Amino acid sequence: MRSSIYTLTFCMVFLELNIYFLWYEVYVGVLLVLHEWSIAESIVVSSAKIAVGQGASKVVKVYVKVGELSQLELEILKSAANELKKEYDVVRDAEFVFEVEEARFKCLNCGYSWGFPEVKRKINEIFCGSPDRECDNPIHYVPDLVNSFIRCPKCGSPDFEVVAGRGVYIAKIDFVK
Repeated sequence: MRSSIYTLTFCMVFLELNIYFLWYEVYVGVLLVLHEWSIAESIVVSSAKIAVGQGASKVVKVYVKVGELSQLELEILKSAANELKKEYDVVRDAEFVFEVEEARFKCLNCGYSWGFPEVKRKINEIFCGSPDRECDNPIHYVPDLVNSFIRCPKCGSPDFEVVAGRGVYIAKIDFVK
């Protein structure tokens, strides 16, 4: 019997990520790596559940979009996913491909559009004390907080939307039935 590879594509199917408890962990100084591991676990578990639900016998490849605004450490995320996938037969041999999705913002006042690099120095200044110094910041854990800390670079309005690059989602899964 010949196997075929099937592709399941998602349109912004966001993972259910329980990140609120991480605020407490960060506050009490628990290792920050736990954040990437919990997200990797959500990716692996969601991939396995989706594949099984589609009748897959084996997942070949999982394509994951990682929003730039989340500021996740991709190497830690990849390493965690590769370790955690060993727990689930259907994804045990799968390749997890992570791609950063550029963060884009649009001002609802003047219509100006901009990217994360244009405001990252301001975020560094607020949380790290210098625009040239990088450090951990709360936007890494809760990307929606960006609205509390930045303004439109053109008109200064706090009224803007995050158009792209906010969260983490599974974009596509290739599997064998």
